[in-house]
Order: sequence, then C-alpha cells, then structure tokens
Amino acid sequence: MEVKGSIEKYKTQSMHYLKNAFNFIEAGDAEKASEFLWGSVAEGIKAVAASKEIWLKSHKDLRNYAMELARALPDESIRNTFLHAQSLHSNFYETGLLMEDVIMCAEEVRATVDKLFKLIDGKK
Repeated sequence: MEVKGSIEKYKTQSMHYLKNAFNFIEAGDAEKASEFLWGSVAEGIKAVAASKEIWLKSHKDLRNYAMELARALPDESIRNTFLHAQSLHSNFYETGLLMEDVIMCAEEVRATVDKLFKLIDGKK
C-alpha cells in the first residue's frame, strides 16, 4: 500500500465525515451525525497509523491502536474521544443519545481529529 496516498485518503475521508456530521446535526438527525462522527475519528486514527506504516484492518485493531497512541503520547483525550465516538457508533444502531450529547461529542471529535492530523504533520 502506498503510504502518502493512504494518509491523504484517510485524512480526506475523516474531514468529509466530520463535515457530514455537522450537516446532520444541523438537520436534527442525531443517529446519522453519530455515525459520521465515529467515522471521522476512525479515519483520523487510520491516517496516523498509516503515517507509521501500520495498517488497521479491524475494529479491534483500531481500538488497540487508539489506546496505544493515547498511552504513548501520553494524551488521555485521544482515548476518551475514541471511547465516546465508539458509543456514538452504537447510537446509530441502538439510538437513544440526545442531540445535545451528540453536539458535545462533535466538538470533542473535531478537536481530536485536528490533534491527530498534527501528529502526522510533525507538530505536537
């Protein structure tokens, strides 16, 4: 797999999902916004992993890498955002989160995705 192209693909997809999440928040659809927020975090983490030539192939790989990244930095916000996004992922299927919860997580996801991209770009 070509590293630079993969990183850009994951970053672009993460930003696309983030934009869609905010569009669905504006439209009042908490479930769809939740799924897009999860996707944004997942793709952001894949981008960081790809920048180190690590390929994440499963949900378990994604979770393990996010936890490892949070410990290594150390930065608990990455761990916490991942876990919150994971609960948003469940919201898509199980529904039940209030829009205010989704909005709160959306801002957290935006900040964490920005932080993840800075790791790739060499800024801390």
